[in-house]
Amino acid sequence: MAQADVRPGRLFRLYERYVGEPDSEKDVYGYWLFIAGYLVSFAGIGLFLSGLPNQGAGGVNIFYWRLSISLAAFGLPLAMLGIVLLLPVRWRGVEVTLGGAAISILGVLGFVWAYPQHWRSGMDYTSEIVAVYTVGIAIMAGVAVLVPVVTGKQGMFVEDELLNLADQPPVMVGEATGGTLFSVFRTPEKDWTWRAIQQDAVADSTRRASSRTAARESVQEVRELVGRAGLLEITTAAFRLYENDDEWRWVLMSEDGGVVAESGTTYGARDGVEQSVSFTKDSAPDAPLIEIDGAAVDYRREGEDWHWRLVDEDRNDLATDVGPHADRDAAESAVDEMQSLLPDARVLALEGVGAELYADGDDWRWQIVDDADEAVAESAGAFDARRLAESSVDSLLDGVADATLVERGRAGYEVYADGNAWAWRLLDADDAVVARNHERADDAGALSARAETMAATAADADVVTIDGADYEVYPGDDGWHWRFVTEDRTVVADREGGYETPEEAREVIETVREQASEADLIEFETAAFQQYQTDDDQWRWRLIDEGGAVLADSGQAYDSKAGAGDAMQTLKDTAPDAEILEIETAAFELIRTDDGGWRWRLVDEGGYLIAEGASTHPSRQAAREAMDLLTELSPDAAVREMADPVFQLYADGDDWLWRYVTVDNRIVADAAESRGTRDDAADHVEDVREAAASAPVHEVDDYAVELDEDGETWTWHVVDASRDEVATGTKRYERREDAVADVETVRRGAEAAPIFEIETAAVRVTRADDGYGWVLIDGDRETYARSGRRYETRAAVIDAVERLQELAPDAKSVNFDDAGFEPFRDDDGWRWRLLDDQERAVAVGSTPYDDRAAAVDRIEEVRDLVAGASVLEIDDPAFELHFKDDGWIWRLVDADGDALASSIETYPTREEAREAMQTLKDQAPDGHVTVAQ
Repeated sequence: MAQADVRPGRLFRLYERYVGEPDSEKDVYGYWLFIAGYLVSFAGIGLFLSGLPNQGAGGVNIFYWRLSISLAAFGLPLAMLGIVLLLPVRWRGVEVTLGGAAISILGVLGFVWAYPQHWRSGMDYTSEIVAVYTVGIAIMAGVAVLVPVVTGKQGMFVEDELLNLADQPPVMVGEATGGTLFSVFRTPEKDWTWRAIQQDAVADSTRRASSRTAARESVQEVRELVGRAGLLEITTAAFRLYENDDEWRWVLMSEDGGVVAESGTTYGARDGVEQSVSFTKDSAPDAPLIEIDGAAVDYRREGEDWHWRLVDEDRNDLATDVGPHADRDAAESAVDEMQSLLPDARVLALEGVGAELYADGDDWRWQIVDDADEAVAESAGAFDARRLAESSVDSLLDGVADATLVERGRAGYEVYADGNAWAWRLLDADDAVVARNHERADDAGALSARAETMAATAADADVVTIDGADYEVYPGDDGWHWRFVTEDRTVVADREGGYETPEEAREVIETVREQASEADLIEFETAAFQQYQTDDDQWRWRLIDEGGAVLADSGQAYDSKAGAGDAMQTLKDTAPDAEILEIETAAFELIRTDDGGWRWRLVDEGGYLIAEGASTHPSRQAAREAMDLLTELSPDAAVREMADPVFQLYADGDDWLWRYVTVDNRIVADAAESRGTRDDAADHVEDVREAAASAPVHEVDDYAVELDEDGETWTWHVVDASRDEVATGTKRYERREDAVADVETVRRGAEAAPIFEIETAAVRVTRADDGYGWVLIDGDRETYARSGRRYETRAAVIDAVERLQELAPDAKSVNFDDAGFEPFRDDDGWRWRLLDDQERAVAVGSTPYDDRAAAVDRIEEVRDLVAGASVLEIDDPAFELHFKDDGWIWRLVDADGDALASSIETYPTREEAREAMQTLKDQAPDGHVTVAQ
């Protein structure tokens, strides 16, 4: 549907904000007239309902009656007029509606004049006034009702003619279109723009608008400017100056109107842009061509300081300096250092950590560095040779990944590898070893179980001392047992009889104690007959071999010793060599074992075994000595119940120590050091008990990482299985979590960490939020250069460094005095630019080329153009011709040089572009405006 131009105003802005995009000014006016009529009518009705017209003299207030009826009657034609303006009517219909509105208003004025003197009294004009008002309303209603019925769908194509807002004739379906048509439409990005159309689209807007109204405003601006704009007709090249928002710039145009070059930047004042033009005119004709073969060093001055950068032939930064230099000589010296160090520098691309070897005087040390090249740990000691330092850090890297994390200041058990076996130690809160395992084991699990046993039981363990030997009553699988042990935990005698209660075991011990001192020694080397009396005064006999095994027995009891003897004598005829032993009291027996050794046992007068040696002895004499030990120590031995492990104190010469003994007589732990007195040893046991109880058990294979809290900061170090310090963290941390984070960084990266030495220099790959880069450093971490750009991947930056190492040694300086031409490539192709002595782009070519050679050829042409170019400052809009995509386009710029429109088509010749431009110039001022729905 054809639309009239919409002009800006407060009513339009309110309409756009609260209603939507207007199709025409008529829509806006119609809407607000309808609102105004609505408000006026309801104001009159409200006044009537308020009761004020009935509050005067005699119950009637003439003024309020007249006002309320006049407002209500006046609002209706206003609202009707607004409704008609919202409909698709032509100017003739609007004229009729305005006539009806005038008639209705005349009726309202008649009521104001006639009321109340000539209203329903005297000379009554009521009928005439009502008739006039009704006729006006009827005319307006007729237009509003009949127009949609008469026009139907054709109303969509009725052109707005209200108030002559558009001068174009009506456009109907099927009519031929002449001239230029401006089409306002919405882009896929939901912005609004316009296009000028003749038979084909010929021009595009160079801007986007946020609303349809703004787009139409832009059309109006173009229509006004096109008529005044002209093509710059100049006979020679010229610099054209522009000012826009207090910023100045220039373009260089050839004699055919085409743009050759533009200023490289904008200027805040006219003097700046004039100086730029003067510099270009003076320097460009003789400016040398900057040629870069591979890479070149570019020096530039910033204020009083000098800088350098290494660039490739496309002027991409390959490397830059790390700080300013006092003069050019200092900058050149820095480049020489960079070029000497870079080719042989090792590339360090650490993904986690790395181990660096370095000389420290005549010694060697190593340090662990992270990917930010910060040292996180260093060797605890120095090494005489490089290979020793390398071997040390190599071993650490192999084992630290599995290192156990422990905390200094907390007691704990450490199960560690000790040669080909495993051992453990108990550390107290001061990190001192207070207990060690009594014996080693082949696997860590067995020792861990013993350490856990001590941790679970040490808190309630008694402290005991054995003076010579003691009887110990202890629980077993099938009841209670007893043993007779010496101070060194040698079991002299035991009886695993399985007593139901400790008291029963104690009673047997008392029996042994009483009878051991009175028992005779019975020795026999062959089988023997034993004749003995039972507890019920009966007599029996049995035949035992030299090992004490019963070969035969009487099978029945006899009333007298003689009866048992006669029965035994009958059997003796078959064993003539067997001795006859008569047992009337308890007796010790020395017997031979099956493996050829000797043992002793104690039997009571009834022949029952009540005690026996706990071990086999190699000789009869040794067994007898063990038996004698029982008889010697038993009378004074204490009887102690041992239901749980105990700390046993014992003397070793003049020193006292302790051992931790379990119920089954296994020594689990020993004191790590001796004490001078028994009391000191007992006091030490209390300290050990505190450390041992519930302490965690850690398995340390090769290394452990120990965290240490020192006041308000944390540190860490690595110790080996012998608790010798191997490495020390280099930082102090305010939080434990930060220290653990660095430890985890080392442990994660240790397996893949390289071992390196910076002999002269290294290129260290860096990483930041914007990508990867690199820095060139020496062994003292002095930085000589850094990457000139960022890279997306680690591999990309490594490739760039390798390429740079090839190019840097042969890089020469980029030399020019005041100015130089430089070809460069951008997204559109190859262009040229003119650089000043600070390497700022003063001028940039406007036409891209497919290859570098074409851009260089263009430079030669520009030298000739610049020398004879004049300087123009134009305050009016103008058309400019540009070469683009192997053809010509035109664009319309305002007095500020801002482009308002450009040709859609690219023309093969300048003349064709100029003809199209002229056609638009002739037809656009009267161009019709449409809105694509």
